[in-house]
Amino acid sequence: MSLRRMYRTFFCVGLLCSMVLFGCSTSSETAESGPINSVKSDTVKKVDSETVAGSSTNPVTSDMLEKAKNGQLNGVSIGLGATKKEVIEKLGKPARTGNDEYGFAMYYDGFSLGFEDYANSIDELNENSKVIVIYADPKIVNLTGKPFDIKEMLGTPSREVLDDTGNDTFILEYAGNDYLLKVVFDTNPVKYITLQEK
Repeated sequence: MSLRRMYRTFFCVGLLCSMVLFGCSTSSETAESGPINSVKSDTVKKVDSETVAGSSTNPVTSDMLEKAKNGQLNGVSIGLGATKKEVIEKLGKPARTGNDEYGFAMYYDGFSLGFEDYANSIDELNENSKVIVIYADPKIVNLTGKPFDIKEMLGTPSREVLDDTGNDTFILEYAGNDYLLKVVFDTNPVKYITLQEK
């Protein structure tokens, strides 16, 4: 076999391997029949929010979806829309504070509250700044398990998202009129719960 022919063979094999690898990695982004959708994908499985709320037969989890529609999470005594003043009066000073992607955050045992404004300290945060996102530990909310278990408890999600940017995050989203409940998974069990304004 000549050297030229051998290089051509290696090139063709390499080209075929890369086509197979890239073809497989993008199949999850374009598959419309699968339940999982990529964050990068424009194709997203939508379900009417009325169907979502009515699809759970478990009264405990139906109550959870109803609370989420009203900006509340089980186990967290503060809801979306509460002001800094209301939070401090009800919960006291947080264990720690800082800024996150949404704004100033107050961290309590088992959950954190994100506000609409950024600040360097709790004293700088406007008294009327409102909570726009709640992050909660699944044990606080009493919502643990694998994606299948959560779907059994809460019913069909509005959307399922597979974040294929490298950290294998899988998200079940339950949309209400004004709020979005996200159940975030790392590998399998629930990692955390998010309730936020749309």
